[in-house]
Amino acid sequence: MTQPARPTHWWHAVDRRTFNKGALAFTTLLSMSGCRSEKEQAADSLKLQQEQGWNVGAKESRLFFTSTAEEDASGSQEWRAYTDPARLIAAWQPRTEAWKTFFTPTLMQALKDESLRAQMRLIVNHDMREAFARGETMRRDLLSQVDKGAETFFIVDLPGPAAVAFGAAMAGWADVIPSFENWPHPYGVVRSHDTLAALLYYAASVQEQKKQLSESAPGLLLLDNQRLAPYTDADDKFDNRYVATVPSATALQQRGVKNIMYIVPSREQKEESDDLNDDFVAYKDAKLKVALFPLNDFQKVAQQVPKKEPDGTTRTVTETRYYYGGGLESHLGFLMLYSFLAPRPVLYYPPPIGYPYPPSYPQYPPPGGGGGWRSTTLGDVRAPSTSAPSYEPRSRPTLFSGTRVGGQAGVGRTRPSGFGRTTFRTSGGRVTSISTGRSGSFGRGGSGSS
Repeated sequence: MTQPARPTHWWHAVDRRTFNKGALAFTTLLSMSGCRSEKEQAADSLKLQQEQGWNVGAKESRLFFTSTAEEDASGSQEWRAYTDPARLIAAWQPRTEAWKTFFTPTLMQALKDESLRAQMRLIVNHDMREAFARGETMRRDLLSQVDKGAETFFIVDLPGPAAVAFGAAMAGWADVIPSFENWPHPYGVVRSHDTLAALLYYAASVQEQKKQLSESAPGLLLLDNQRLAPYTDADDKFDNRYVATVPSATALQQRGVKNIMYIVPSREQKEESDDLNDDFVAYKDAKLKVALFPLNDFQKVAQQVPKKEPDGTTRTVTETRYYYGGGLESHLGFLMLYSFLAPRPVLYYPPPIGYPYPPSYPQYPPPGGGGGWRSTTLGDVRAPSTSAPSYEPRSRPTLFSGTRVGGQAGVGRTRPSGFGRTTFRTSGGRVTSISTGRSGSFGRGGSGSS
């Protein structure tokens, strides 16, 4: 007999009866009409959660996690101490006064509810490991070689958990600024509980690393690119989407910033997310240079490298490393392509004559940094095989655009009708039922550009 296929997605692995039972209770609430004294109202979803509880309308339902872990990134099992929102906020808030203004602890503040704290788990998935490894490579190999890092502001627009992981890898070099502006919900369109779980996973590590930051450390803003997730009107979904907030051009210039590096998942993303368009055009108009950097330009390479054993013998092992463009030539060429970072003269280790260049060559960097190292200027580094994406912010119509008349900016950015809002009924000041499937035209397919 043919065996049934194993589930490949989290929702397939959930006990269907358990899920349906919770969903039935949730949708039952939505269909309740109540008595004539009930009033129907609409409100911002976050505000409703803050007033009525993070799991409003779904008190009996639970969050689902995958890729859970028992120990945090520092190897400790004492991570539950960070479910205290005050302690988690202290771990992640920027160290320098210059960047504290832009820190948004909204997501972490949801942990004030004991029922949410009880349901939280740690997660560490494949995408988080990849983002961390790429961020660590970028910091250790490349950004450690620049003199004017503080003149660049980094905006990381990745899936929430991956953004957190990348930020954790950069925490010893840049001042990390989380900006996650919603709350989790058992039926949330945005799985922000995964982002919260990632913040818990790296909290102790980040708190320790940021102690070494200088007052001139560059700012690195973390965004969840799922904040504009596509949403079909459905009565088993809670619209917890939101619009990102980024510093103004004036605020950045007051802090000595001249450049913006916008970090996205891959080259498939050609432009900024829809809700950032007005801000990025304002950056360009203010003469700030904006560069788009696809994170997966750091490519994984498996290498055969020699390893000395305690008994003095040497054996060959396989190690995985990340190189910008897939090899040493392009790796060092990163500093040429993004020269606004003002790199110092770099060091490289030329392979012996006739020996293949990396990724085949195993000696980058060579043990101890001596012997074959020699100094060079960027002009001596071969032209990188990977080129920077051609990108410049351009004003375009989006669902978040400010009103524009005759090409001039209007009074500000608007949100689509129904975006991030919930319709509910109240009686005697208490919410008796909610209806989440009224998200307007945007909910029927609008999203960011990522």
